[in-house]
Amino acid sequence: MIQRAADPPPGRIRRARKRVPSPSGEAVALFFAALLVRVVYVAVVHRVNAQPSSDSIVYDQLGWNLARGMGFQLPGVMGLYPTAKAPLLPWIVSLLYRFTGHVYFDALLLQCVIGAFVPIVLRALGRSMFGLPVGRIAGWLAVVNPLLVFFSGYLLTESLFCVVMLLALVASVEWLKAPRPGRALGVGILWGLACLTRPTAMPLPLVVALWAWAPLGLTIAAADRLRQVGLLFLGVVLTLIPWTIRNAVVLHDLVPISTGGGRTLLDANNPRVWDDPALRGNAISTAEVEPWLSRFKGHSEVQVDRMASREAIAFGLSRWRQWPAIAGAKLGRFWRLNALTVSTGRWFQPGSLPDRMLAVLDPLFLWSVIVLPFALWGLARTLRWTRRHFQALPLLVIATFTLGAVVFWGALRMRAPAEPLVVLYAAVGLADVTWRVRVRRAGLALLTPRRK
Repeated sequence: MIQRAADPPPGRIRRARKRVPSPSGEAVALFFAALLVRVVYVAVVHRVNAQPSSDSIVYDQLGWNLARGMGFQLPGVMGLYPTAKAPLLPWIVSLLYRFTGHVYFDALLLQCVIGAFVPIVLRALGRSMFGLPVGRIAGWLAVVNPLLVFFSGYLLTESLFCVVMLLALVASVEWLKAPRPGRALGVGILWGLACLTRPTAMPLPLVVALWAWAPLGLTIAAADRLRQVGLLFLGVVLTLIPWTIRNAVVLHDLVPISTGGGRTLLDANNPRVWDDPALRGNAISTAEVEPWLSRFKGHSEVQVDRMASREAIAFGLSRWRQWPAIAGAKLGRFWRLNALTVSTGRWFQPGSLPDRMLAVLDPLFLWSVIVLPFALWGLARTLRWTRRHFQALPLLVIATFTLGAVVFWGALRMRAPAEPLVVLYAAVGLADVTWRVRVRRAGLALLTPRRK
């Protein structure tokens, strides 16, 4: 009787239909809300006739040269010369320029699209690590985060790096939940792409491996754990090898990703910056001022980077007694609550509408005063929960970027990749406070488990 009841009626064949999951309506809303905020920002601040400045010039030139088949080269005194920069952003920009032509405003709109994916991926990370309510709050907070909106309006690596880094973090979390060799390799490939977007990601695969090592030992055999961690690093290496080979062939030297590390180190660690109270913790472009302008003249990009690295290290060792004060200055700039300081200059054209508005109300200061207390509370609650090791991965990444600021220089550009993770802990704190208020309003008592 049971079997007959389960069978379909005679003469009718019931076909199983596969349901194709549709994208989350909330994720779509997050994307378009974030895109709208960023496009409005670009339209108001930069307008259609926007022109690149500072580092944006380099990415714009590389993207245009790639688009017209002139290779990964920059213009110099003697013509185009090959360079080694993180290639992922210029390559993506080149795809756009092939269709639109060399229109910088189109590149800014592309940055808006890239930046609009940050809330979606952050929502996925929050859901995977803390649950759906936290993921939702984090996603909507990221829509209006001032730093994330600001860097979406410039042709810089920050927005793309945030997206790729968050994707790598989501993959790392899912790999730890269900360890598989293929997943480990995929995690490594994503972290390799993050390194090709911004070389400051180089320490993060090691951070993830150390974070995952002990929990992996609880679910898989020791040999399998060692093999999967090895596959993670293999994925990173396989992703970097093609670009490293290209650099070796073109530059005739070993350059894994970029030649900018030594220069950046010297820009922030030199007598002019350390001895000037107004510049301390900041950086200057040493290649454009004396005596470094004369020293670097006539040397190749790789040679300049190595010369700068040696000089910066020698200078730091000779001033070791000043390390604590300099580190404090760099951290103060890195974690400052306001967008403007004495040494930052203006974000916008003097006298423009955004410049006048920023003089009246600093959006980063307003954001920091309201949101950062929730982030600190969320972090404190996370460290007391039983899953604190699993949920501490964002904190480890934040700490890595903070340490990078101590070595190099304190700037909002250095902090931008850590900002989505700060938003994530703010969402944890906001969700926890909201839950506690609702419980007390219902007349219930809070039972907090003791920390083991």
